Amino acid sequence: MNLAQKKLIKTILGNVLLLFFIIVSIVILTGIPMNFDIFYEKGSYRPNMPWSQIYESITNNFRMVFTGEIRDVDILGETVAEIFQRSARKSGIVLFFGIILSVVIGVPKGILDSRKNDQTGTFKMLQSLIPLSIPDILSIGLVQVLALYLFKNGITFLGIGPIEFKGDQYWYNAIYPILAISILPTAYIARTTATAIEEGFSKPYVLAARGKGCSRMRIIKNHLLKSIFYEILSVFPTILALFFSSLIIVERLFYYRGIGYEMINFYTSQRIDPVMGGIAFSYFMTVMAVLYFAILFMFNLLKELLIKSKES
Repeated sequence: MNLAQKKLIKTILGNVLLLFFIIVSIVILTGIPMNFDIFYEKGSYRPNMPWSQIYESITNNFRMVFTGEIRDVDILGETVAEIFQRSARKSGIVLFFGIILSVVIGVPKGILDSRKNDQTGTFKMLQSLIPLSIPDILSIGLVQVLALYLFKNGITFLGIGPIEFKGDQYWYNAIYPILAISILPTAYIARTTATAIEEGFSKPYVLAARGKGCSRMRIIKNHLLKSIFYEILSVFPTILALFFSSLIIVERLFYYRGIGYEMINFYTSQRIDPVMGGIAFSYFMTVMAVLYFAILFMFNLLKELLIKSKES
């Protein structure tokens, strides 16, 4: 077994252990009764229910999650598994096309931003830095304000619509959530791309290519493109975290009934029993944790393959 294989096995085992720890933490936290509280009485703090009741609730949550019974829990006429499948399709569309849009716009934008030796280049770089410095709730809210303005005035968006500013009845209702969720990752990818190019142009082999009269775009295409995508894959955990953390806000504001919307709905809806809502939330969080680590592991493998192609 060579060093690369040992490193891969070590990475896999580390991710599996971390995933197991996260799942156990999720099941414990979501297994605590929703009406649990701690109050101060006679000079000491004590829970408002017996510890045995809390322990029983947590162990019951473990049993339902790890035996799969949680999938068949009924929530307003649908099983938890059916709700997840329906909402996962919607969230999958938003996440997939959001990632594609972020890369398609972010990489070219980063290439333009890397030319910062003049005032125009500095202004372009600021266009990527400003979105990174504002809260995601603000950028998402601005997209919804734009959507509301276009719909109220009967204006189409890219020839489609007018598109309702909230809802998920039609396929094009996903357009605004995709735009809203991709703003911050696009800016992050653009900044990463610009930084990779700036560092690349200081390398000796790039300086030699410039001395031979190679154009800037040719150098980027032939010498720096792999480095750019390697840097993007290196920061992909952060990018993925941006997408997942914004998903709940986007779906809630646009009334787009994906995974994030349903997770909030389990706790806020007056029609859903709090105990059943907590159980459903446990299932959603557990599956989302597994999906997150699966996607992360896939991109780590892509990064390793890219390293090998750079070395060859």
